[in-house]
Amino acid sequence: MTVVISVANQKGGVGKTTLTLNLGYSLARSGRRVLLVDVDPQFNLTFGLIGMDVLKHEERNVGTVMMREADVEETIVEVEKNLHLLPSHLNLSAKEIEIINAYNRERRLQKAINPILPDYDYVLIDNPPSMGIFLVNSLTASDFVLIPLELSYFGVIGMQLMFNLMAMIRSETNESLSLLGLVPNKFTRQTKVPKTRLGELRETYPEAPILTTIPKAIALEKAQARGMSIFDYEPGGRAAKAFEKLTREVIGLVEGE
Repeated sequence: MTVVISVANQKGGVGKTTLTLNLGYSLARSGRRVLLVDVDPQFNLTFGLIGMDVLKHEERNVGTVMMREADVEETIVEVEKNLHLLPSHLNLSAKEIEIINAYNRERRLQKAINPILPDYDYVLIDNPPSMGIFLVNSLTASDFVLIPLELSYFGVIGMQLMFNLMAMIRSETNESLSLLGLVPNKFTRQTKVPKTRLGELRETYPEAPILTTIPKAIALEKAQARGMSIFDYEPGGRAAKAFEKLTREVIGLVEGE
């Protein structure tokens, strides 16, 4: 059975794309068939995976698929074995207006990817840092939400916005949507603030699963800039080990292993 996971946070700069990319690679290397879906008009995930080839996808991208102007099977790009991409494009922002005015607009992504779901074990959706039609589509199409966050004051406070949005989605378009977990990101022990905020997070949201903490690492930024996963760039480093642990947690929660 295919599991669809939205990687989402309405706050920007929390590492959604880095999490989506490296978790996707790790799941694929564990033998799972993975589709990454980029619904962010900034197309950082797409650029990180295929570079300037993003320009070739003006007529075949997630936006044109959602508007039924392109076939989803012909739009998907193979990144490596077990890892595929439904790309974003520069014109996705323009498509947003069309989607907002389209019939059944909240379910456009869900209907677009339904035909190819049996081909995958996991679908990971990278989302824009805003409450808009793409995020609503993503959450409507998903089984779970994975929320990366920075352990800052505003990062912790921003969790309530995501929980409010998830409650709205459950009541309106997807009653089975569940929280898979929170992923503290860019963690550093150089100050006491992240550890303090982590304690506050546990106290404020005791029922929210807090998964593996991803360390702040220059290697993650360098890997993404070179279009590489952390496993290719620095396979023995702290960040790679953290993502391997996170992958085991996700598989355990989803598959019961």
